[in-house]
Amino acid sequence: MPEPTLPTPRITLVTEAYNLAEGQSEASFVRALQTVLQIGQRYPDVEVIVLDPTHEHVAQPILAARFPQLKALHVPGMTYDGQKNAAARAALGEFLVFLDGDCVPQSEHWLETLLAPFAQPHVQAVGGLTVYEGDDVTSKAMTVMDFGFLFEPNAQGHLGCYASNNVAFRRAAYISVMAPDDGVMRSYCYKHAQLLARAGMPVHAHHDAKVFHELPDVNKERLRRGYDHAAALWEEPVLAGGGKIALDEGFIQSVMDEQKALAFSRLDTAPAFLGIGPDQQEAVRQEILRLLALDRLGLHEALEMGETSGANARTRAAHAAEARRLKVARRSAGRRWLERFGLARAR
Repeated sequence: MPEPTLPTPRITLVTEAYNLAEGQSEASFVRALQTVLQIGQRYPDVEVIVLDPTHEHVAQPILAARFPQLKALHVPGMTYDGQKNAAARAALGEFLVFLDGDCVPQSEHWLETLLAPFAQPHVQAVGGLTVYEGDDVTSKAMTVMDFGFLFEPNAQGHLGCYASNNVAFRRAAYISVMAPDDGVMRSYCYKHAQLLARAGMPVHAHHDAKVFHELPDVNKERLRRGYDHAAALWEEPVLAGGGKIALDEGFIQSVMDEQKALAFSRLDTAPAFLGIGPDQQEAVRQEILRLLALDRLGLHEALEMGETSGANARTRAAHAAEARRLKVARRSAGRRWLERFGLARAR
């Protein structure tokens, strides 16, 4: 099988140093940069940008000592998506590729594999496959829970959400529809994918472009994922749970039941991507239940914050207002239909 060929226009490959400030080891960060550099050096037309969002310039000593050829972009205090947007504005490439500092491509051909679909002029965005590194049940369960949405492209092969650590865009497309950046959510990859789709630029799934994500601190990550469940409703009050969000055991249980059903559904498709054999499936299922218990703690803490800050009450109010607006709109549409056919009662 011939190797895929790389598009000729210039490419900007973006990685980041955020995780250094979050506890990533220097050795792990160096390993990721070495891999990026090796991939970049295969092609003369690739620039590499390393994002450093810390006020302390944590990446600078490492880059100066080990990777002076890499371009650092200091973006102190910016949110995750704000950093990506800053990189897009600074990039020189026609193609913009995002890879995080705790992720390592599976293959030396990862870059050209990820970019191969752009040979079709209508393709504006491509999402690869991200899995947690390791063959243990925790890594596989976490992959199902955190990246299982990548297993589910629609009938057209488009993703409803991409993994922001393994995705490529035509830079012009990204600039025209930038990632949302208000800091409520840790990452807006879902919302950004939806905005791109509405603009006629859906994200095409390309599972052959695979990266391994270093397994994070499991307890810390699960608490964060629990927070994300609440933040999603604060961000989008019109979602089904927005009208009931509260520090209430019934509400918390309903969220966790939904997450369990979603994870178990994705576990059914996971063997094709993760190599989960029949003898391991039940162990992964039980690990998902254990991890969901940690998510629940994070959700509870987030809802406590939401009660104190008023975020929960504001979300319920916004949900109710939208429900009233839709009810009025439906009544108006129904009356117009009746009037069209002369069936409306005189007022």
